[in-house]
Amino acid sequence: MRHVSVLQLLSILVRFFLISVIATLIVLIIRQWNEGMTLFQSSRNFLKLNLFQLQFVAYKDKVETARGLNFSCGLKSYLHKWKISDDFSYKFEPIDVSKVVIVTYASSNHFFEARRALRSIRSVFKNKIIFYDLGLNKNEIAELKKVCNLEVRKFEFQRFPNFVSRLMGYNFKPIIMAEVFSEFEHFWIADTSVRFFNVTPFLTDFYNNITSSAIETMALRHPSSHSIFAATHPSMYEYLPIDAALAKELEMLDANTMFIARSEMTREAIKWNALCALTEECMAPSGEGIYCNFREDRYTMRAGCHRFDQSSINIIMASLLERDGWKRRDRVQDDSMRNFTIVKRGDGDGLPLSIPCQ
Repeated sequence: MRHVSVLQLLSILVRFFLISVIATLIVLIIRQWNEGMTLFQSSRNFLKLNLFQLQFVAYKDKVETARGLNFSCGLKSYLHKWKISDDFSYKFEPIDVSKVVIVTYASSNHFFEARRALRSIRSVFKNKIIFYDLGLNKNEIAELKKVCNLEVRKFEFQRFPNFVSRLMGYNFKPIIMAEVFSEFEHFWIADTSVRFFNVTPFLTDFYNNITSSAIETMALRHPSSHSIFAATHPSMYEYLPIDAALAKELEMLDANTMFIARSEMTREAIKWNALCALTEECMAPSGEGIYCNFREDRYTMRAGCHRFDQSSINIIMASLLERDGWKRRDRVQDDSMRNFTIVKRGDGDGLPLSIPCQ
């Protein structure tokens, strides 16, 4: 009798185990179905599961040309927090010029430039300014609080991997873009070297061109006079691949001045840029700095330098524009931002800020 009971117990355990396995497989299949991928593509993909979604895809003439290495699945929590994961979708909304936000940032060694930048912004805009503190002292923060309609935000380096705190890696910029994107429909990203001037009527025309799709919703328009290829570390291509001929053909655009409007393209661009910024070997591969040694050919020959976030956003946008069939910009320089912005590096002063609301 005891022997029969043991057999029955074993039978119950086996059935329970099989039911558990089947239930687990059903849950996995449903989850993968909802996330838009086939679970059993191969044994390799079965093991990787969702990692497939974190591969950047390169395009040329609407055709896929390459896939990058998978970004860590552990970075997905950042994407959800910033509302830039594939669970979110955005449509372009009309630009309300009064609600466009201007975002800038500085540490103490660039605060003398920041003073001129803020005076420049306030000379043409009444809009909200968000200033990210990358390492300011209390006197500098006190100055910022004397600027009308300006919010100081402490960049919380402790929330991110340690390498993000190295300012010369520029990992902070894509993170700032992602944070602001989660809050605002339209905003400018501007280095402290950027000066605004003479915005009427040129800025109105610029906004109208974005609304009419003559300009993309993540707009960079300061040409650098060299190609993407010339100033990008080859290791970045492991995560963010690009067709080699395209990288040599396309003008790299400066990332010191960017206008960003929410759209599905912008969400994707900011997502990939943030993933690269949170991956040390993607954004800041070792071995090369920002200073270039250009040769006679500034397009097909490397200059032994790397432009960090500027390289990443140029590669990403090049692929998205190729995928979606936008007219290739080649070396035709649409420099429409230069009608109302100029870059003046090292241009600063020691006069304390005081710009009260009127």
